[in-house]
Amino acid sequence: MKTKSRWESVCLTAAIFGALAALGAASLPRAWTHWRYSRAIGLPAADTTRLAGIVVPPDAYAHLQRGLGDVRVIDDAGAEVPYARFLRLGSESSVSLPAALLENSFSAGHYTQLVLHIRQPAPFHNAVRIQTSQAEFIEWVEVEASDDARVWRVVQERAPIFRFQKQRREGIQTVSYSENNALYLRVRILDGEKSFPVTGAAVLYQTSELPERIPLEIGVVPDSHPPPGRSGWIADFGTRSIPVAEVRFEVPGQAEFIRPVELSTSDDGKEWSGFARGEIYRYHQAERMQEHLAVSLPYEEPGGRYWRVEIVNGNDAPLEGATPHFYATPRHIIFEQQPGRSYRLIYGQYRAEAPQYDLERRLSAKQEEAAVAGQTGPEEENSDYSDPRPWTEQHAIFLWIVLGIVVVLLGYSAIRSLRRSAPPPDPSG
Repeated sequence: MKTKSRWESVCLTAAIFGALAALGAASLPRAWTHWRYSRAIGLPAADTTRLAGIVVPPDAYAHLQRGLGDVRVIDDAGAEVPYARFLRLGSESSVSLPAALLENSFSAGHYTQLVLHIRQPAPFHNAVRIQTSQAEFIEWVEVEASDDARVWRVVQERAPIFRFQKQRREGIQTVSYSENNALYLRVRILDGEKSFPVTGAAVLYQTSELPERIPLEIGVVPDSHPPPGRSGWIADFGTRSIPVAEVRFEVPGQAEFIRPVELSTSDDGKEWSGFARGEIYRYHQAERMQEHLAVSLPYEEPGGRYWRVEIVNGNDAPLEGATPHFYATPRHIIFEQQPGRSYRLIYGQYRAEAPQYDLERRLSAKQEEAAVAGQTGPEEENSDYSDPRPWTEQHAIFLWIVLGIVVVLLGYSAIRSLRRSAPPPDPSG
């Protein structure tokens, strides 16, 4: 009786483990045996053909090619489904408006003052760029607007401009203010000790649309030996090819600061190569707080297993509790959903070449945005996966062993041949 009970327990345990294993594995059609991973795509039922879309899950990048060349969409019949990709990268535009510099004066003990006239009819504007030959400076600026150059209203109470060329920091020389269509602007650089050298000024109308971002689960640890005057963190990306688009900083408290940020990568954690820099800041402006705590990357996927993020503190105290976080721009995949069909996202074929479909050229931005949103399920491993590499590449160690044996045998044969060809010893000595 005990033996039977023990046997039933063993069978039950085996069944449970088998079920758990099955949850993480699924077989793909024969044509896709070289694709190792897949995810079911959940979509509302469709009565007619329509566009559907998904976002490539951030945790899939661990098994994706750089550039996503191995991504495919297949239906429940195993047929390849053409798709289009797009990203919401955001946009920025800056239009310079015709304006004349009417005044460039200095009031000792108070400020350097500029007065600009925007030509009629004055369109809306919201920024002024101050041109200067000064290489090293940090100043505070106030901006006022007027319709008649007599009655003025403050549109920007206090904003910084700065440049530190010795530290290769171009800084900021553009001041944003409340959008208006006043004919006149009065700009005051609030340094009464000396005249600030202004070579010109431009009135701008700037617009921007923020890019789409999603957080990445990448752990960071403090750099144990940062250079003097710096705070640093190291992130290990492993083998993942993650397209990082932005580094955001969490800075607790209400401390005011303006700090440069530098980013570099390394393959071994020893030799580093810088590839991006930026500025983060937080400061009070009357009763408001001005804050920018992110550095956007000039390009994605700079390579390197390790990333180093550094805040340049100079002689200031480090920002207590500061922590960097990584963000990516989501990759949207759009395809045509047919009635009665189900779909899977497959990937993990490092020899696959990027597909070419004409769907991407046929779709407009409005159509992409209007696609029905789908969801991807958990990652499943292909139970019928077959490595696409030839046997010789898969088992290179055996080739080296065979080569070693051949070398030994050839050496042994050569030694025997030399011994046989050597003349017999002379008996006479």
